[in-house]
Amino acid sequence: MAGQWSSWKREDHQIHYRTQRGRKHGARLDRYRVIKHSPYGKQITEAVGWESDGWTLENVRAVRNRLQEAKRTGKGPRTLSEEREANAEAERRRAEDEAAQARLQKTVADLWDRYSKEVVAIDNKASTAAEKIRMWKRRIGPAIGGLKIDDVTAEDAGAVVRAPLRLDEDSKVVGGRGEAGNLYRLLHHMFSKAIGWGIRARGLGNPLENVVEPKVKRRERLLTGGEIGALLRSLDVTEADKTAALQIITVIRAAILTGARISELLNLQWQNIRRDEMELRLPDTKTGFSRRPISAATLAVLNGVERMPGVDFVFRDPKTPTRPLSYDVVENAFQRIAVRAGVKGCTLHTIRHWFATVTANSVSNQRVGMALTGHKSHAAYMNYVHGDKEQAHALAEQLAALANGLAATGSNVTELREDDGPRPCDGTGRRLKVD
Repeated sequence: MAGQWSSWKREDHQIHYRTQRGRKHGARLDRYRVIKHSPYGKQITEAVGWESDGWTLENVRAVRNRLQEAKRTGKGPRTLSEEREANAEAERRRAEDEAAQARLQKTVADLWDRYSKEVVAIDNKASTAAEKIRMWKRRIGPAIGGLKIDDVTAEDAGAVVRAPLRLDEDSKVVGGRGEAGNLYRLLHHMFSKAIGWGIRARGLGNPLENVVEPKVKRRERLLTGGEIGALLRSLDVTEADKTAALQIITVIRAAILTGARISELLNLQWQNIRRDEMELRLPDTKTGFSRRPISAATLAVLNGVERMPGVDFVFRDPKTPTRPLSYDVVENAFQRIAVRAGVKGCTLHTIRHWFATVTANSVSNQRVGMALTGHKSHAAYMNYVHGDKEQAHALAEQLAALANGLAATGSNVTELREDDGPRPCDGTGRRLKVD
């Protein structure tokens, strides 16, 4: 029957073969050869291969002779298994050497090419991607794009980071911290990826680790409850005299009631509003998909927006209804509304800081506040929480009243006599009487 093996036959010293019915090599049956030898005193059989694959009797003899010589001299592999392992190890080392040589030739421009395709194009939003591409073209590429990746030092990277900083006559930084911080974070991520991808030697480390990250001082602007009230009244007046589009007024009201990012509201679509669940389901926020609980007042504001057939956006552009409102248009209108309200030094994003602070001060479980603001990490949430001066003043008054009350109760201090020393206790903290 086809596929049946023949018995083993001796062909030469230590060399045996057998055939398989139906498998031919030319006119005769193909031969499968093995070597039977005793490299360490005990006989073993090691497969070599088919004659049709190149394992002719002459080639197998050469292998046998090589193994015999290794056994006689004690140098080199004594078995085919050892020889194959040695060849695999040599191939691995050769591949590593080639990879190391290739790595040594790669430049920062090569790193950016891969980073832009595997990180920027896949993970980053359009605005973030555009900002990274701008920094590469304007700052990073011209400065260090031609350097070999392994040759980049902390001084090279630090020079790129420090380039945007503006100094005064006393060498104090007066501007450019934001751009410098963005450059630091981009370069740090790029070189972290380079190490992970194996195109920068791990032993060299990230060159940004020894560069100081420029930090932007956060503006501690917190709207008071009175200022929020003034803004809401100004919105009412603006709606009455029709000095701003109703869509703009409504989205600002929604921002105050929800604390959402303005970009999230501007991209809000009707299908994202779940009235039965009293929540917004936002598919593409800064932190990905987000579910935001909303109040009945928020739902009433959203229900008051006129829906246009065939238009998905809740807050549509008055001139081009198929597109959402522009952030700049809303911000400019908000500035006029804030001036009318007498509220200075705030932006649309300041509302979100107020909302986060109020939620943090209203509940002991901070995850409740994070559910309302959509923050995924506690650290990010706390960046939005400010010290409330009104609450701080109230607490100061309470502490002063407590101190005055304690003073009015008179002395309640027991004088300790000199002969009063430590005495044994009964386990409850009470002193035992000692005779």
